[in-house]
Amino acid sequence: MATWLSEYKNLKNEMEKQIGAGHASLEQLMLYQELLYRIEVLYASQAFCQTAPVTTDVAVLSGHYQLVDAYIQCLTKERRLGQPADQNLKAKRQTASETLDKVVLDCRKRFSSFTPTDQNQYRKGVSSLINTVLPVWLKLRNTYINISK
Repeated sequence: MATWLSEYKNLKNEMEKQIGAGHASLEQLMLYQELLYRIEVLYASQAFCQTAPVTTDVAVLSGHYQLVDAYIQCLTKERRLGQPADQNLKAKRQTASETLDKVVLDCRKRFSSFTPTDQNQYRKGVSSLINTVLPVWLKLRNTYINISK
């Protein structure tokens, strides 16, 4: 997560220089808004990991998890704006979307009957969940606006 974040921030800073100079094409503006979106998602994901409660109190854990789950559910459906798609790209988008849905469903199943045995188990579990979902989500995002390393 940290590597993606630093790469995206560096690219964002480079693009802001071009935008500030008035030298940005429509494609560059779309890329810029995608960078801002991805940076926000990565920051939010970091915050979820850092604020995950260290407790075995299921009531406390449940509130945090509901927020994480709602956020991840939104990631599976939002921002489907990108380059025009031929049949091949449409198929890639469909496959990437289905894969993300399956990963999220699997994560939800794992947490549906979550009962912590130690205080750090939830924090580790949520971090693992987020680190499982993000790469699949980024693959989906790259079918709309590709940001390669």
